[in-house]
Amino acid sequence: MDDDSGLVDLAAECLTLEDESLTVKTETDPAAVPDRLEEERVDCIISDYEMPEIDGLELVGRVRSVDDSIPFILFTGRGSEAVAAEAIESGVDAYVQKAPGRSTYTVLANRVRSLVDKARATREAEKLSETYELVARTATDAFWLRDMTTSATLYSDGIRQFGYQPGVREDGFEWWLERVHPDDRDVARGLNERQAAGEPSAFDDVDAEYGEFAHEYRWRTADGEYVPVRSQAIVRFEDDAPVEMVGAMIDVRASGAEDRNDEAGER
Repeated sequence: MDDDSGLVDLAAECLTLEDESLTVKTETDPAAVPDRLEEERVDCIISDYEMPEIDGLELVGRVRSVDDSIPFILFTGRGSEAVAAEAIESGVDAYVQKAPGRSTYTVLANRVRSLVDKARATREAEKLSETYELVARTATDAFWLRDMTTSATLYSDGIRQFGYQPGVREDGFEWWLERVHPDDRDVARGLNERQAAGEPSAFDDVDAEYGEFAHEYRWRTADGEYVPVRSQAIVRFEDDAPVEMVGAMIDVRASGAEDRNDEAGER
């Protein structure tokens, strides 16, 4: 989006040269953008800052009123800390300053890909959340669904038993790993790395489409207590690469498994 037709055409051409998979649509009238969003599928918006009547920051507000999930990049020749701060405050997802040369469009294309991938991962998780929650609410265990390409993870209502709020966490794996007991963390990290690489030894049972595993460790609750937990999960593969993980975190104390293990040891 740029009111200068020459610049907007140049930007479209340069972005396509940077990444042929991008389909770039142009617009010179910012007032027309909301209507186009109603009629067309748009994965990301790139807008100039200084335009007559409607500037880039006002446009982001209009876009958010139609669809607040579309990534918005401010692409401007006016660079200052004040503009950058105002852009972030207005809800802009990224701020790229125009500069001579092709490298600017390399940066811009990378930002587009990154933001679109992140937004898609979030949408995919949210699409599944309603059905997923209907099932998860019937159980006390903390169920999760993780996109293994982005780490975005949806946690069910059962996560409340550990003192945390359910919902989507973009940094799902790192958030979980930070709460694993320090003495168990290296094993947990190594297991995840091997699973991400598709190593058969990282699973208890594995075939071309799915891998199953169980893992016991200590996990920190919101009040700081470490409790014994068992994770049981299934990883789904596409083209030999892990793409999705669904599983449950089971409080060993609540499940009675800890007592059964103690009894078995006594016998």
